[in-house]
Amino acid sequence: MTDAPNAKTALVVEDEMLFRLEVRDLLEAEGYAVVEAGNVGQALERLGDEVMLVVTDVRMPGQMDGLALAREVTRHRPDVAVVVVSAQVTPRPGELPDHVPFVERPFLEIRLRDAVNRAVAARTVPR
Repeated sequence: MTDAPNAKTALVVEDEMLFRLEVRDLLEAEGYAVVEAGNVGQALERLGDEVMLVVTDVRMPGQMDGLALAREVTRHRPDVAVVVVSAQVTPRPGELPDHVPFVERPFLEIRLRDAVNRAVAARTVPR
């Protein structure tokens, strides 16, 4: 993780370590410093002011899943972009907040990169 003052920071929320590492590597190649969490509870603890992007899987151990995390983050932190991914669950209409892209796994890197760029462009930056 980089300590540069203007670094872009992403939080990757995934309980499967290999997938978490894959997403981390992709985001680091795009210039993000990456913070990792294995469940929603850890994610909420690690969602600091420096985080500008959350990439989360849907299925997660614990009481909240990635869809609930996406709703929670967009409700309380509209300045944070969110991307949801899953191999097992496709969100139904209305389950994801507006401007939160969904990427089905397995995915091509370009599809995840495109979803990240769309989500970041749509976030509300505080003035």
